[in-house]
Amino acid sequence: MTNGSGPVLAIVAGTPQLVDAARVLGVRTVFVHAADAPRPKAAEAADHAVAADLDDAGAVLAALAPFHERQPLARVLSLTERGLLPAAAAAGGLGLPGNSLHTVRLLQDKRRMRGLLADRGLSPVRSRSLSSPAGLADFCREVGGPVILKPAGGSSSRAVGRVDGPRDADAAWRRFTAAGGTDPVAEEFLDGPEISVEGFSHQGRHTIVAITDKQVLPSFVEVGHTMPSALPPAVLEEAAALTVAFLDAVGLHEGPSHTEVKVTGHGPRIIESHNRIGGDKIRELVRRTYGVDLVALTVACPLGLRPAPTRRPVARGGAAIRFLTPPPGTVRHIRTPDTAGGGAVITLDVGVGDTIGPVRRSQDRAGYVLTDGIDATDAARRCELLAEQVQIEVAAAAAPTDRPVKD
Repeated sequence: MTNGSGPVLAIVAGTPQLVDAARVLGVRTVFVHAADAPRPKAAEAADHAVAADLDDAGAVLAALAPFHERQPLARVLSLTERGLLPAAAAAGGLGLPGNSLHTVRLLQDKRRMRGLLADRGLSPVRSRSLSSPAGLADFCREVGGPVILKPAGGSSSRAVGRVDGPRDADAAWRRFTAAGGTDPVAEEFLDGPEISVEGFSHQGRHTIVAITDKQVLPSFVEVGHTMPSALPPAVLEEAAALTVAFLDAVGLHEGPSHTEVKVTGHGPRIIESHNRIGGDKIRELVRRTYGVDLVALTVACPLGLRPAPTRRPVARGGAAIRFLTPPPGTVRHIRTPDTAGGGAVITLDVGVGDTIGPVRRSQDRAGYVLTDGIDATDAARRCELLAEQVQIEVAAAAAPTDRPVKD
């Protein structure tokens, strides 16, 4: 690495956004990408790039150590699920500030997270680790209602399913294992609207940046986000306060966070949380609604290049995204409306001839429509109207089984 006076940042995995933000701020970058995959665009955009086994924290540390010896790194960051653990481990190994490996592990292990919440008396949710369908049936009887079966370390709604009662336990267990689920955990089903709380932390102080309303399929895949949330202010304040208490409990020190919350009749309950920006273009919804660039803050704040937010920003409008979920089958024809001259975005992840299956995880969605508006209601109306104009015609293989649930 060439010498220079500016800070140097290591980035583990991900798309070019962090690299691009660093370049704008005059920060040089070392990008660590997966050795078992093609060299990504982010590696080309970085000042330096190195391949490593991202599933081996020691390998990532070994890859970064020579750079750190030549010119000390300021931080090791990541905004992707796969990169968060090795980034925290490498930062600890190099003696750099940041979120601890203990904190990141807590956030990625739903079993440990539930245990911590129970110990602190926060967000009570009954849960149990499982080893058999019989244990699942016993938990259903104990709860006396539906439960959710999920992997302790899962993401993207993969292998997550509802179990209506003891009689459904065997079938639910088979669905879980068929979907690739491992290390199963069951939690009581939480009824009510789902939101996500987008936060940013600096030196252990947490600021709530935005709260997002969500639309979710029966398969628990998210298919819509609207910002700002339309829930009553008192409800949102309670959810925000719970999130701050939770982030304190897990020891989050710096950077963005994305915490998913159910608003139940007994108050808000934490579903899960991540020390990264929320997926599904939530960073773009935040930018359009509040004028806040979470990616730039992720780079700039810990390096002292920009001040961290200290209060929730005031919305200057609204923004919404709706994901496209055509019925299963083979795509025969696609037609999209003209969006020239406006701020709307239409992105398709399928083409003519592709086969579409049931929506069982986030990657099964066919694309999205994103818009803004004068407020959240206007943005949602515009987004849904535009989504209706996107025609993805298929030779149907089966009747669709999943459609958005609107609370």
